[in-house]
Amino acid sequence: MGNGIILKIRNTCHTVDHKRLIIMPKSNNIDVSVCIVNWNTKNKLRACLQSLIKYTKYLNYEVIVVENASADGSLEMLEEEFPWCKIIKSGKNLGFAYGNHVAVNSATGKYILYLNPDTELVSNVIYGMYLFMEINSNYAAVGPKIFNMDNSIQMTCASTYPTLVNELSEMFLLHKIFPKTRIFSTREMNYWDHENSREIDCLSGACMMIKKSVNDSLGGFDKKLFMYAEDVDLCYRLKKNKYKLYYLASEKIYHYEGTSVKLSNTVSNAYVMQKAANYYFIRKNYGLSSAVGYRIVVAFGSVFRLLAATIVIAALRIINNENRKYDGYVMKNLKLMAWSVTAGIK
Repeated sequence: MGNGIILKIRNTCHTVDHKRLIIMPKSNNIDVSVCIVNWNTKNKLRACLQSLIKYTKYLNYEVIVVENASADGSLEMLEEEFPWCKIIKSGKNLGFAYGNHVAVNSATGKYILYLNPDTELVSNVIYGMYLFMEINSNYAAVGPKIFNMDNSIQMTCASTYPTLVNELSEMFLLHKIFPKTRIFSTREMNYWDHENSREIDCLSGACMMIKKSVNDSLGGFDKKLFMYAEDVDLCYRLKKNKYKLYYLASEKIYHYEGTSVKLSNTVSNAYVMQKAANYYFIRKNYGLSSAVGYRIVVAFGSVFRLLAATIVIAALRIINNENRKYDGYVMKNLKLMAWSVTAGIK
């Protein structure tokens, strides 16, 4: 058995690393409340819940699904196939942040697990995060390594806050030119491969476990954010209040990122929403001057990207007679430029 020892848990024997040994609770108290907000992702939600059932063991957990008035039969699927879930019918699309606020209000667990409906578990990741939190009580939140379906890492699973510097690096593609240089990194910290566990500034709201008592004391996600940056804002408030967050690279999960956005054919609009949410975060936490600076960086950056795209498209057509489609890239930067110069300052 190596360094493991045998621990009897609920009448079943399991090998447990002695360094992570914890006596499981024998009460009927809920250990983890899994909070999921769904909008038009029926098939992904089904796969998510099936994987959760398959892999989650040794925990008392509950699943709360806020159904945001989907039009794809999600509610009927939930009621027929997963009636044991706590299903909350919102009656309209509340958005991610407010929907999770509704879910947390019904949660009874010691820990909240914010989980996207377009994620899939491939191991007992919830228990792994739970064990970490039980053993390391000085941490308020933990998140796993998150993979795209092509097995590349979603770098937002462990990141830092949006700033003028890292936005400049992203918009002017400096992180591509100097990929291993910290000063030119985006907020995704692309100079680091994300393979090792460490204390971190930001975790991804796609899969983040947080102490319910701490979450409640901070009010959870900012309900003014419809979608995007709500996890960044909560993580920022955690650090501001002297709480610690941990990226647990030994645990992993898969995420079909942006499923709802792709289904609604609003990818370019979502790109603008991401930047607008970052603007809100900076305005709220850094002040108006930083927020205006952020908008200026985005404006000039989108112009730079449009010019670069024009040159690349022209060069490809002349040199290789290629006629690749860059419509999506051009459109999202056009919309971003329009937002950066026309949206109100507030």
